[in-house]
Amino acid sequence: MKIEGKTAIITGASSGFGKALGNVVLGDISAPAGKALVDEINAQHPRRAVFAVCDVTSKKDQEALFTLAKTQFGSIDIVINNAGIGETRVFATDTTDSWLSVLRIDLEAVILGTRLALTHMWENTHGGVIVNTASLAGLYPQPFQPVYAAAKGGVVHFTRSFDALAKERGIRVNAVCPSFSPTGIVESAKKAYGPEIAKFMGSDMVPVELVIDAFILAIEDESLSGAALRVTTQHGIDRYSWARSRPSL
Repeated sequence: MKIEGKTAIITGASSGFGKALGNVVLGDISAPAGKALVDEINAQHPRRAVFAVCDVTSKKDQEALFTLAKTQFGSIDIVINNAGIGETRVFATDTTDSWLSVLRIDLEAVILGTRLALTHMWENTHGGVIVNTASLAGLYPQPFQPVYAAAKGGVVHFTRSFDALAKERGIRVNAVCPSFSPTGIVESAKKAYGPEIAKFMGSDMVPVELVIDAFILAIEDESLSGAALRVTTQHGIDRYSWARSRPSL
């Protein structure tokens, strides 16, 4: 699906990904960040972007984004479930169970956003594309943030389960799995865990621009369905493959 002229909903919209799309409906818990990005887009492309405050754990807020998209632009072609947080406390000693918020935002909200997208795209004759933001932590162990890894692993396998929709309904669902990139999640982790996690991450960060390229590929490459696109400094963007074929069910 070519991006030009399409309408996309993006949660966690404070990232710069919205600049690469056609019409965009941006949702973010942070009103200043979201409004700033909308103003930046509309300054170059008038009336192409709108923003709404959105707590992705709220079904009401997510539903409002879809209603806004339909009202403002008439269709929903692309949905990017991008909102996410990392763990900021050591799991073994976290008696507040703050990790529950990681599951709710990084996994449950992605599931909800995907369901809402499928509901809107189900009857579309032109199909649609859903891209879920996962992480390299969803493919490999993450000793400092095990719940984050569990949530992102859930996103990966949840996404893979919709591979057949491409042929059945013309709806492609893909996941983007970046390595460490200079984002708010990484900076929060460094503050929480200090030198140990900084050493684990290393200094070779994936540029945000390369992650955006992976999102664009996930949208535009018609051969990608149920795919997990790995984004690393070593290999660039590649489709992660599981060595063994799945057993017959």
